[in-house]
Amino acid sequence: MIKRRRVAVIGAGFMGSMHAGIFAGMVGSELAAIVDPNRALAEAVAAKAPGCRVYDSHQALLAGERDLDLVSICTPDNLHLAPAVAVAEAGINVFVEKPISSKVEDAKAIIAACEAAKVKLGVGYLLRFDPRYAAAKELMTSGRIGEPIHIYARRNSARTEGPKRYGGKLPLALHVTVHDVDMVLWMLEGQQPVSVYAQQTDKLLGSSGTQDSIAAIVRFSGGTVVNFESAWSLPSGARHMIDARMELIGTDGSFEVQCGDSGLYFASDETSREIDTQHWPLLNGRIDGDLARQLGGLIDWLDGAAMPIATGREALRSLELTLAMMQSAESGEIVRLG
Repeated sequence: MIKRRRVAVIGAGFMGSMHAGIFAGMVGSELAAIVDPNRALAEAVAAKAPGCRVYDSHQALLAGERDLDLVSICTPDNLHLAPAVAVAEAGINVFVEKPISSKVEDAKAIIAACEAAKVKLGVGYLLRFDPRYAAAKELMTSGRIGEPIHIYARRNSARTEGPKRYGGKLPLALHVTVHDVDMVLWMLEGQQPVSVYAQQTDKLLGSSGTQDSIAAIVRFSGGTVVNFESAWSLPSGARHMIDARMELIGTDGSFEVQCGDSGLYFASDETSREIDTQHWPLLNGRIDGDLARQLGGLIDWLDGAAMPIATGREALRSLELTLAMMQSAESGEIVRLG
């Protein structure tokens, strides 16, 4: 008999609603509850999962539910701390959407609470479950690439995506660049970043409180140099929703991960657009892709399977490097690390 893990999701917005839908549809999990101060939003999500209860706060959730196996936290980054610590102190495993927090001290507090309570802590870096990046990681660990010399990581998207969704509440680097930061740190396991220099622009989106683009050069302890490029200022008519790639040159080989083209493009007399087939496509009425593989892997991870779920300490490293990029971009100075 398959053990079904009882899961609650905090946050019924863009990511939280997808988490809820995936957990509700998986054989190995049961969506026990959805939490959001916007009760109408939470009830709309719960209506798609029979038996799912609705709460307006994490305090009410923990008072009303017993035997939860996991709580997935999909609130804004600056609101991760309180629910994560409370859930951990209740003895429940914690999963937090990336980044782990917007502040290093909050991230450390979340990690400390989970370690003290001896519960698992995972952080949502879904590119670890993208087959292309996962295969590239295997090339690295197999030794076929040799010693890494240089990495180029790009992630550019349309101004109608992130900026429209988040309304300038989230810095570009903490929403977009941090994905590639996690990938680079994953690929360069054993190396530490030692210096960062970054520049950013805000000609288009500065008035809404965010950045158009950021570019950074990072040197690592093993001598590897990494170039990061991120933007969410492409025109709405851009060919790709997300123009992303990673190129790595090593002493014995190289690889290229190309994610710009989803492979499916729709056009009519009124519109033309690329359709997502990668991150969270809707197939046969269910969310599929990287996000579904990640959350399915998360359930297996709770049961002891080896899965590439980002740990709290890995997520802390990603946060620290991303914040160093932001510091350099704002000051115009090189930031030394370690």
